[in-house]
Amino acid sequence: MVFEQCDFSVFDDQTVAGRMAGIKNKLDPKFEVLGQELAEQLTKQKMVTYVQVAKHLRRHVYPAPNTWFALGPHKRGYKMLPHIEIGFWDDRLFVWLCLLENIQDNDRYVMVIKQQCHAILALAKKDKTWRLSGNHMAKPTTDLTQAALKAQTTRFATVKKGEWLLGKIWPKNDPIFDQPGAVEAEIKQTVSALVPLYQDLLMVL
Repeated sequence: MVFEQCDFSVFDDQTVAGRMAGIKNKLDPKFEVLGQELAEQLTKQKMVTYVQVAKHLRRHVYPAPNTWFALGPHKRGYKMLPHIEIGFWDDRLFVWLCLLENIQDNDRYVMVIKQQCHAILALAKKDKTWRLSGNHMAKPTTDLTQAALKAQTTRFATVKKGEWLLGKIWPKNDPIFDQPGAVEAEIKQTVSALVPLYQDLLMVL
């Protein structure tokens, strides 16, 4: 199973039931397959990994604006822990290493980020498509630069609902979707590049 440009069509349905049916029938099976492949990739690097597909159980009035699956270290949940999310908005596919607002004791994670800031910035020297985000439920992102990294890390450390995300996005119209298997390969490479930082964040659990 591969991601295709037509997968974005699930967001064309403006009803809760219709969009959920599209997500469940079209995207979730692909999430399960890719999730298991990525879990095996991480397991080879001695990282216990569980795949959890978003269920959107609280969506009763407004249809889900995005959907994803998460790779995390615990079976019972992921939002309170460092984890990786792969998913769709209506106009993009994304991969994020996430520290969400649910996380406790932000200071220990901030310390890791600061210790690894040079390695994080080195990602952008090799590839300018790396992005930062401070809100996993909003679309705006920023380029990975020293100033942006410092600002986002400070906000995560000082704002109660602050979040810290590092990753990549592929717009809906990216030609990569015309090449079967290409975007999956990019996702796997992105996850692989995130592993060193992800491992260090998990070490402080």
